[in-house]
Amino acid sequence: MKKLILRIINSFHVILMELAQLMIIAMVVIVFANVIMRYVFNSGLLWSEEVSLLLCVWFIFISIGLGVKQKLNIVINVLPADKLPAWLNKGLELMGSLITIFIGGVFLFYGTTLVRFTMTSIMPATRWPAGILYAIVPFSGLLMILESLLHIIKWDTYDRNIDEYLSGDRKMKQLFGGGNE
Repeated sequence: MKKLILRIINSFHVILMELAQLMIIAMVVIVFANVIMRYVFNSGLLWSEEVSLLLCVWFIFISIGLGVKQKLNIVINVLPADKLPAWLNKGLELMGSLITIFIGGVFLFYGTTLVRFTMTSIMPATRWPAGILYAIVPFSGLLMILESLLHIIKWDTYDRNIDEYLSGDRKMKQLFGGGNE
C-alpha cells in the first residue's frame, strides 16, 4: 500500500514539475512576444501582463509546495546538528514540520477565503475571474501539509526519483514502479 501511495505522489510531483516548467516557458514566450510586438510593430498584446502575472504566481506557489517536499525551505542553523543529541534533532525536525503544517493551513484557510472573495472581480484584459490568480494558494497549502505529514511519518522520497526522471537516467516505468532500486 505504501509503495502505491508513493508512486501516486511521485507521479503527481512529476506532473507539477512539468507544469511549472511549461509555465516558465510560456511566461518567457509571452513577455518576449509582447516586447517584439511593441517595439517592432508598435502594438502589444493586451492580455500579456495579466497572463504572465498569473503564470508567475502559479509557478511560485507550485514551487513552494515542491520546495517543502525537497526540504528547500530557509533554515538558520544556530546549533550545529552534528553536536546535538539525536532526540533533539528529531524534535527540531518535527517542530519544523509542524510549523510548515500550520503555514500550509493558513494558506489553505485564507487562500480559500481570498479565492471566494475575488471570484466576483474580473481581470480587465482577459475578462477572467480574478480568483483564478489566487486559486493556487489553497492548493499550495494542501501540498505543504501533505509533504510535511510525509516527512513526519518518514515516507518522503526527497528528490531522488524526480531527479532521475528529469535527467532521463531511468524510464518512466522504473520511476513509478517495476524498476530495480
